[in-house]
Amino acid sequence: MLSLIFSLILHVCPSGSINAALDSARTVYAERGERTTIYLAPGVYQEELTIDIPGLRLINRSHQEAKITWYYGHGYQYRSMGDTPNYGGSRTRRWNASVLVTAPDFYAQNITFENSFNLYVSEKEAQDSLVDISQSDLPWTEKERPKKTMPTRPKTVGSTEVSQKAYRERAAAISFTETAVNAHLKHCTAIGKQDVLYGDQGASVYWEGGTLSGAVDFIFGALKLVVDHAIIVANVTEEPNDRCYISAGRSEEGSHGMLFWHCHIQSPVPQRVWLARPWRYWGQTVWAYTTWDADVLVPEAWSTGLTKGQACPNSYEYRSQDGSIGRPEWVTVLDRPQLPDGTKIHPKAW
Repeated sequence: MLSLIFSLILHVCPSGSINAALDSARTVYAERGERTTIYLAPGVYQEELTIDIPGLRLINRSHQEAKITWYYGHGYQYRSMGDTPNYGGSRTRRWNASVLVTAPDFYAQNITFENSFNLYVSEKEAQDSLVDISQSDLPWTEKERPKKTMPTRPKTVGSTEVSQKAYRERAAAISFTETAVNAHLKHCTAIGKQDVLYGDQGASVYWEGGTLSGAVDFIFGALKLVVDHAIIVANVTEEPNDRCYISAGRSEEGSHGMLFWHCHIQSPVPQRVWLARPWRYWGQTVWAYTTWDADVLVPEAWSTGLTKGQACPNSYEYRSQDGSIGRPEWVTVLDRPQLPDGTKIHPKAW
């Protein structure tokens, strides 16, 4: 029996629409199950995307940047959201993700994923307007309604005032649901401040090379994640108490969490970076062959701030720079590339 595999190839430039290309691809995939590749020309794409087509490939073949960016963040209800309350959590596009991946086998290459909410006021945001949450008749529950009053956001395009700590809230650049298995992002970049890359339990992501840039718990969730030979940038300032917690894992017992493999950490401000602040006490996180610029990490490098002081036993370092200096007693500095359960510490074994 002859099996034919069809392939749909689409090209998008900044004057066009990635969402329009996705609509075309959805129609074809539903009819014939064709594999889809979308090539992006360099430029900025101000769009909120949902990747729900299995096997979709999103590729920038240029050495110039192709950036996908959006501006929704927790604590603000934009009129363009319509009647959907902005909970900010998993029910709102997994923390307001600019790009939400729900399908398996997603592949991206040389793409920048950004949420501008904590960085600057984008043109699209300046054109939008806000709903006063305290006066809104949207169907909030008392638990879901944001409790703190957020400052008034500036309307000037390009304003970086929103990068100040007072404005900072949850705003993901890219998120993966539990059905987003076998995602592969090669030489990509994710940029934000707080909660930048998220994944549900069940999602599996291989991040190869590229750059991850953020501050508060910016790589977070229960996903199985390998970050391989990436540059990790602490997006912090001199502002007092501006800190960077790189990872916040909450994987369930018996499942793999996050493996950082041969990564290098940079920061514009010294002594502001923690390797991890586990979201649940079980949250498994491994840093192997990690290096960093001088004085980047605080000595303890691990925090129980999200577990109310409860020790996190699945926290490991292996052959990382100064790996044992000042670490809490619940962090295990391994003497061989293997976890206590026998799992080899290597991307191919994860």
